[in-house]
Order: sequence, then structure tokens, then C-alpha cells
Amino acid sequence: MRSRILALVGAVALGASLLAVPAQAGAGTSSAGAERTAARTGVTKQRWMPTTGGWFNDPWGDAEAKYRIERQIVAAINHARKGSYIRIALYSFDRVNVAKALINAHDRGVRVQVLHNDHQYTTAMKMLKHELGSNRSKKSWDYICKTGCRSEQGVLHDKIYLFEHTGGATDVVMTGSHNLTGNAVNHQFNDLLIKAEVPRLYDRLLDLFTELKRDRTAKPLFQHSDLGEFELWVMPHPRTTEQNDPIMNILRPIQCQGAQNGTGTGGRTKIRVSMHAWNGARGTYIARRLRHLYAQGCDVRVLWALGGAEMKRVIGMSTPRGTVPRHTDSYNTDCDELQQVDMYSHQKYLTVSGHYGEDRSASYVFTGSSNYTHSGLVGDEMILRAPGVHLVNQWNRNFDFIWNERSRPVGDSPGPTFAPTPPTCTTYRTGSSAAARRATTTDLSFSGRYWESD
Repeated sequence: MRSRILALVGAVALGASLLAVPAQAGAGTSSAGAERTAARTGVTKQRWMPTTGGWFNDPWGDAEAKYRIERQIVAAINHARKGSYIRIALYSFDRVNVAKALINAHDRGVRVQVLHNDHQYTTAMKMLKHELGSNRSKKSWDYICKTGCRSEQGVLHDKIYLFEHTGGATDVVMTGSHNLTGNAVNHQFNDLLIKAEVPRLYDRLLDLFTELKRDRTAKPLFQHSDLGEFELWVMPHPRTTEQNDPIMNILRPIQCQGAQNGTGTGGRTKIRVSMHAWNGARGTYIARRLRHLYAQGCDVRVLWALGGAEMKRVIGMSTPRGTVPRHTDSYNTDCDELQQVDMYSHQKYLTVSGHYGEDRSASYVFTGSSNYTHSGLVGDEMILRAPGVHLVNQWNRNFDFIWNERSRPVGDSPGPTFAPTPPTCTTYRTGSSAAARRATTTDLSFSGRYWESD
């Protein structure tokens, strides 16, 4: 018995040592350092690889849940190979730790190029500019576009992370809703798609990055690319109507009956939408289309953070099947007098599982930077379609988690209610009269230090 116990302890210790090297490498140890560690311990170390698929954070969760997306980006930066390129284009950037990781990568011979929108100039941005300079003719630089980079108006709102060679992977693409900010991890739900060894998609986004870095109006402004496995829509989209809107064109091929081969729900096509901002005339006709699909028999559920009044009225109208199930995931959790939202979704995704065009077993994720608003069309925005049952299942699990654990029903919609404990606040005074604190789930204002109005 004693010998068996000792053998078991030895096996556990060996298992722990085998697990320790990948954990260290994933946390940011260089490949060379990990290989030296492996040589000393006698453990064969495989080269670090990015974990592909969908990544999602939870701002209500612990540190691991909050930083889940950011850690994937930082790991790829830390494992970028000497002489390779890192290219990043995004709206907001204030993460000093990420700036330091990029500076360290540059110091070891990685070529780093970063594009920013011009609405802020943070400490992290200043660090990069000081290290890299802003001369775009060089191999490394940090540059702030003047308004949009390739658009006539609007902003640089893409979230593009390109790694030429990181760890054991080449042609690595990361994109979704995630900015490199404290807001993104502590106050927002975000999503990130990671793909490796996708040279056709990588090259197409590299072309887009090249257009963005010129900081002048592109011709043509709108671009729609069929990349085989992937499909890409690049905004601005001039002279948009309900008939030619890219999202409406994405929704039109959906057929609500006849889903096969394990897709959909009981033969019905399944549609899920998680949208940060959804309002205005454009938001209203997108809502009308989704309500029509629900009436035709599709399994539709929608989530939003900011919904316009008319959009909410239209999508909440009754159909012969009842009303579209809908939730909101925006909350005010602190004691600001103006009831400003500080916890909310920043995602902009749509999933389709079922009958799409002639395909009765389609599985698509549509993700990127574009909201269901007018502003989602006029700046530097993108929508990427990625196929696969596995990807759709990942995004739908994220949707179900927010639906069941981090949101509340709108109108007569079904589903559990997430109701965080209201903060204990002192009474506010306006002049000589006291103003009592209002409920955290009503009369919400969409502004304030934690609200990214993008």
C-alpha cells in the first residue's frame, strides 16, 4: 500500500511538471525561454500556438473571466517571432500592459505597426509613439488617423489584430468587438474570433490595413469580398437604403423551415443577435426583418445594450406566434446621480444555424465592429462571416450565458432575470430638496465615463 501511495504521489508530481511549462509559456514566457526550461527539466516542449475559435469575457466575473480575451492577444504578442509583423488597428487603446508587451516585442526584433482613432491620446498610446515613432514608411510605427483612416467621415472603428508569425502559427487573424481598454475588460461583454493558418483572410485584412494606414479616402469605399471559407464586408457603405443594407442582405437568404443535420431548433432556423447599439431608422428596419423571420417560424432571440425607442416598439409588436424573445444586458451599478450605464454588452454579432439560401444545414457567425445604427455604416467598420458548427456553438453558448445569467427580459419576453444588488448610496441633494436614488434598472442614461458610445 505504501509503495502504491508513493507511486501515486510521484505521478501527480510528474503531471504537475508537465503542465507547468505550457502554463508559463501561455502566460507570456518567450518560446526560447520555454525551450531552455524544457531542456533543463527533460520535458519535451511543443511550440506555443494560439487557441483558435471564439473567445468571450465576462465583466461581472473574476479576473480570469474579465481578461480572457486580452490574455489571448497579449500571449500572441509575447510569442511573435523576431522579424515578423504585428499589425493592429482599433478604436480605443489605454492598456499600459499591452503597450509594454508591444514595446518588448519591438525590442526583440518584431516589427510593430499600430493604428488608432483620434478621439483620445492615452498614456499607453504615448508610450508606443515614443518607442516606435509615427513614420509610416518605416517597419515599425504608431499612428493616429485624422478622423477615419480610409473613410470620408466617421471614425476608425475596426478591431483588427494581425500576426504574421506567432509561436508555431503563421497568418493569424483576430477580430471582433474587443478594444484594448480597461472598459473592455471591466465593463463590457466582448467577443474575439481567432483564426490561424488562414493566408487568404490574412492577406485580405493586410490589404485593408494598408488602405487604413494611408489615412486618406479609399476608392471604392465599400468592399465586399468572397474569400471562400470567409466573407468580408468593409464599410463605409454610401447611399444605404433598406434594400441594399449589408445586414439586410445577410438576413434575406434565411429560410425559417427545413433546417437539417443537427442545425437549427427542431427543423426551425435558429438566429441569435447580441448587439451593443441598435437604434435609428436603420435599427428599426433590421428589427422589422427579424420580427418577420420570427413570425415565419424562425427561432429568434435578441439581446441589446442600447436600444432605440422605435426599434424596441417594432421588434416588440405581436405576431401570430407571439412576440420576439428579447433581453437587455445594460445596468447601472454605482451611485452616480445621473443613472448612467456602466455594465453592458459591446458585442456586435449574429449567428445563423439552419436553412440559409440553398444550404439546409448552414452554420455562420457574423462578427466585427459594426452596430445596427447609422454610424455602423459611415466609418471604418467591418463585418466578417465565419462558418462552422463549432464556432456557432461557441457564440450561442456565450449568448445563452448572457441571456440566462447576465440580462433581464424586455416586455413580456420569457427568461430569467439577472438583478444585481443595488449599491448603497447616500442621498443626493439638488438645491434645498433631496433627490432619492432611483432604481438601477430603469431610467437609464447611456453616457458617462464607462459608456463607449461607439
